[in-house]
Amino acid sequence: MTTPTRAASPICPSDDLAERRSYGFRILYRGTPRDAILIRFRGVAYAYLNRCVHMPRRLDGEAPRVFDAEGRYLRCTMHGIVYDPVTGLCQSEICADQSLTPIRIAERGGTIYLADKRAELAPTDRAP
Repeated sequence: MTTPTRAASPICPSDDLAERRSYGFRILYRGTPRDAILIRFRGVAYAYLNRCVHMPRRLDGEAPRVFDAEGRYLRCTMHGIVYDPVTGLCQSEICADQSLTPIRIAERGGTIYLADKRAELAPTDRAP
């Protein structure tokens, strides 16, 4: 993660993202509206495009909880494809060597910021 710059946009208060939970938001990624997802794992916030590499579906499309039952991996709620929460690398054989698309964020002063040059917050900043 990086320190937010003047161009960084606040996504949400840090307190809105509990350990092993997710927070959905909308961005314009390279000019295209996309869903993104924040997660917190071992105290650190990470963000990815909210799109499974197996099929073009949101990770939380079938249920709001994206961590597996043990809290070790992110899990697509549609087909059960699992990902390392730190790297986004797929752990399922069917999609081996593929990764979620990371979104650069920064957390400072009790706020999580979007700090990715490829993205900006969409006019509606929270995914349904």
